[in-house]
Amino acid sequence: MEKGPFSVEWLAQSSRGGAREVPGESRPRPPAVPAGAAPGRPRTKFSAAQLQELERSFRQQRYIGAGEKRRLAAVLNLSQSQIKTWFQNRRMKFKRQTQDAR
Repeated sequence: MEKGPFSVEWLAQSSRGGAREVPGESRPRPPAVPAGAAPGRPRTKFSAAQLQELERSFRQQRYIGAGEKRRLAAVLNLSQSQIKTWFQNRRMKFKRQTQDAR
């Protein structure tokens, strides 16, 4: 039986993800990402004023509520997702600092 493009064997391989390219057909390649670089949004650089307000809020309460998250996002001109991520990262930094102090 023939193993060329669109034969039963070729189609079976393609459904498992192991198909070879069809001769004469080219597929667009995704853009190359440099090693070590995460695809997607670039790293946010917080201003000194933003960091001061975030740290002040963190000292009051390590876990941020929905209302405070919305307020900070509006005041600091950041997204709620950025606020949430900052608090997660800050809690991990706090945890490392307290473990290192022991």
